[in-house]
Amino acid sequence: MQQEEDDYFQSEEFMDILERYEQATASGHTPYMDIDELIDVADYYLSTGKYDQAKEATELALELHPDAEDPVTMMADIMFETQQWKEAIVWLNRVLDNNPFDLQAWVNITDSYLQTEQYAEALDSAEYALAIQPDHPQATLQKAFALTHQERYQEAGEIFDHYLEQCPDDELALYHAAFNLCFLERYAEANKMLTRAEELSEGLSPEHLNICLQRSYTEARLGNLQEALAALERSKSFVDPDANVDYNLLTGHVFLLCGHQDKATEHFAKALSTAQDITHTMRAIAQVFMDCQAYNIASDIFQEIEELIVKPEYEESRADIIKAICPSQAYCYYQTGHKAEYLYYLHMAVQLNPHDTEIFFRDVFPLGARPEDYPYYAENSPD
Repeated sequence: MQQEEDDYFQSEEFMDILERYEQATASGHTPYMDIDELIDVADYYLSTGKYDQAKEATELALELHPDAEDPVTMMADIMFETQQWKEAIVWLNRVLDNNPFDLQAWVNITDSYLQTEQYAEALDSAEYALAIQPDHPQATLQKAFALTHQERYQEAGEIFDHYLEQCPDDELALYHAAFNLCFLERYAEANKMLTRAEELSEGLSPEHLNICLQRSYTEARLGNLQEALAALERSKSFVDPDANVDYNLLTGHVFLLCGHQDKATEHFAKALSTAQDITHTMRAIAQVFMDCQAYNIASDIFQEIEELIVKPEYEESRADIIKAICPSQAYCYYQTGHKAEYLYYLHMAVQLNPHDTEIFFRDVFPLGARPEDYPYYAENSPD
């Protein structure tokens, strides 16, 4: 199909259409052309990466032929190809209004919803695509992604398994399936998938860095210190120069997971000594201690951050930092049984950062409780 399209764009017939179009626009005149000709011109520009020209030709087609469906589809394609996700959703919905059985439009709108973090809508769209073509590989994977982002990890795992039955050598799917399993604390299964993903990637996959980093985490979770450190070392070969990967922080996390707190502390100290944003690095270290259920230490670090940001140089960023850390601090005090401090930070958290507060506490309070109601439940719960 692509070859046929390329051949057509090189044909005398199309070159004549393109010349007429470009001569008219260059002279400031409207090229009154058939809908098929305008769409061919737009498609040519799109295929050659001339997105602005493709959009202009499509807008003209919409103006001259307002009832035609092809310009709507072309505009949706342009917005999708240029990653203008919100605009793509608008145009793809128009495509689907015209043809609710357009499988590619359902797949593209699902991707757009995922990119804009509209996960419920993404799940619905993936379901529509799968209703048209059951077992469609891309739609199946999109459904798994949407479920993971909705924290429906068990369901997502089942969909990932189903996809991998069809495409067992997809290293990207193996990586995401393993990532999903980590939320279920099924680290041995996740590690097996990551090992296979790394073998398949052979350093060629753009996800190879993330595969190695995630494998270092699962190996550490399994207590395999040397294997975890080796995975971190392998990942260094694939780090983008612009990527912000702090290996001291990651190495400290591995050591802490494997029970070597002294070694972890050494690496955290190195991370702090080279940090461009010290409060950000301190928060990251505190989160590592929380991941290892060392809530007392994490709480102490958050307290150090609060003491640090009283300095004048933090005046502009102070409110944002407090907003970021108060849900974590509330959770640490909840875990350590310091009820007065827990209630103090919980009240602050639900006011300043209800989204993150819900992430930390939704399993603590009754199902469906709103973050603003958390203090009521906390104050009226038995000690």
